[in-house]
Amino acid sequence: MACQLCGHAPTVEFLNLGKQPLANKYPSAEQFATEEFFPLAVYFCPKCKNVQLGTAISRERMFEDYFYLSSVNAGLVRHFEKLAAKLANEKFVVDVGSNDGILLKPLKEMGVKAIGVEPSINVSKIANDQGLETICSFFDMDSAAKIEKTYGKASVIVASSVFTHLENPHDFIEAAKALLSDDGRLVIEVEYIGNILRLIQFERFYLDRIFYYSLTSLAALFDAHGMVVTEVEHIEPHGGSLQVTMRRKASGATPSDNVKRQLAVEAEELTVAKLQEFAENVDTQIAALRDLLARHKAANKKIAGYGAPARVSTICNYGNIGPSLIEFTVDDNPLKQNRFTPGTHIPIVTKSHLDSNPPDYLVVFAYEYLDDIRKKTPGAHRYLLPIPPKELS
Repeated sequence: MACQLCGHAPTVEFLNLGKQPLANKYPSAEQFATEEFFPLAVYFCPKCKNVQLGTAISRERMFEDYFYLSSVNAGLVRHFEKLAAKLANEKFVVDVGSNDGILLKPLKEMGVKAIGVEPSINVSKIANDQGLETICSFFDMDSAAKIEKTYGKASVIVASSVFTHLENPHDFIEAAKALLSDDGRLVIEVEYIGNILRLIQFERFYLDRIFYYSLTSLAALFDAHGMVVTEVEHIEPHGGSLQVTMRRKASGATPSDNVKRQLAVEAEELTVAKLQEFAENVDTQIAALRDLLARHKAANKKIAGYGAPARVSTICNYGNIGPSLIEFTVDDNPLKQNRFTPGTHIPIVTKSHLDSNPPDYLVVFAYEYLDDIRKKTPGAHRYLLPIPPKELS
């Protein structure tokens, strides 16, 4: 398999997670029989240090009917409020993959001209119903041209937790260049492959996301399109991400010292040997989690979960963890409630379910928001972080 970013072949398969369902499609009981599973193998390009999946599902199929709402997550709300503050003086902001308007809302409150572009019909409607102007479309040359004709050039385009989903990032970059003003900025936020490896976050590999970027791969990709990475910042969302800023080379922009340092670190840390070591650790950790849950179950302990993010699908399907081990999981997103986790079919319930069915252990699948979840769930239960498995009082 060739690298879809730089064309180098061969890439190296370093992790195979078997057959997986679509992680952001939460079935009803009536849909169990028609649920589909696809191979989930992960490959590394030793030339540009890109990580990609071997299977790509069409974006139309993935996103037209979607169950992810950003604004139900207090940690993400705080993050986007901070990002909005950084954009307070911009002339016109376009938020690609704007979801339910989590960035548009604080921008509107600050009086910043901004619109969203969101392909999910149900989610874009939620934003528009709140008065957060959102175009229901994928972002491409056609939508970029329509935006420019109606609103003018963008001074900033934001794509948060979007770029990893793209089937063709090359087309996206060209559309962004067409819409950006000459001195405009493209700001993307991507889950960082370095964090995934360091923290054994194999659960962040799922079919929604085709690419898992390093700064090295991003710099090479944008260089091929006449753009330069000018800044990088490590941010907290999604288990540790990169916020990366790009400008046109013609603007005279140059990489910051942060960018140079990050590229040097990746030259040492992102190697085939490191990724193969990671894969071995994945099997050790998922076995440890299943063993821990089985021992608690054998001791007649009641186990529930908190959160039904997409990564719960990868953890539970690869670990063969279903309702026999985890009786239910709580999620604050009303679109997921009264449905089931993909593939393993753990019931997804409201937080009030904990009052009538208090567990002994609560597996925190949305673990990066542990502090917020603790505040929501006072009680006698213990918390359990899934990977690596760790018990907390």
